Amino acid sequence: MSEPFEPKRRRTEFDDALKGYYQDHDEVQPEENPDYRSLTAESVGSLILGVLSVLTFISLVFIIFPLLGMLLGVLAIRKILRASEELSGLGISTAGVALSLIFAVAGISYQIYAYSFEVPPGYVEIDFAKLAADPKTGRIPEEIFALTPHLDEQGNLISGVPIFIEGYMYPTRQMTDIDRFMLVPAIEQGKFGAATRNPTEMIEVTLSGGLRVPYRTSPVRVGGILLVNENDTAGETPYRLDADVFR
Repeated sequence: MSEPFEPKRRRTEFDDALKGYYQDHDEVQPEENPDYRSLTAESVGSLILGVLSVLTFISLVFIIFPLLGMLLGVLAIRKILRASEELSGLGISTAGVALSLIFAVAGISYQIYAYSFEVPPGYVEIDFAKLAADPKTGRIPEEIFALTPHLDEQGNLISGVPIFIEGYMYPTRQMTDIDRFMLVPAIEQGKFGAATRNPTEMIEVTLSGGLRVPYRTSPVRVGGILLVNENDTAGETPYRLDADVFR
């Protein structure tokens, strides 16, 4: 019995079918986005470090964050500008540099300000109001005497406790290399301001340890051992300060 006849398929038909298969397969494949640009790692790192730069307000140890943030940001910007068609992240890099710079300047300024007003360890902060003598007797307050070197009831010498006080340098002709000045609570306006000032509103400051400072119109803070001399002539301040801290 003869086998049933099967028509032979032409090779050209097979090739055409195969081509159609590959053509259909190619059509379902996603085309690459010609506008895609990769985000640089330096841009992301700069932004993260810029945010972490806020820690500079806590301690200057963290100044490393804004420094690295600015460095990475600048490197990222240069890298992106050289290959702008392939890389992105210019806005992120700029934000990272801006945050790092702002927090660095603000953090350092805050730390300097805080240091200027911070009372050194072991010092007692006082003000001129506590130095005022009794209006009736003219005596210096006992709490001030307790801070100064003095003899106790048994005749033993008690070393003084360092004080820290804020005031103004009284104007003088010398503007630089000053090692001795008068500290007052405020600068009086007018020709006779000094003449009418209460003697206990003045402290004669002597800087020790070879310390020399320029004249300042802004408030200054000094610290050291306070000495009291109630036997000074009328009109002269009874207070002397041997200062080893000047801010």
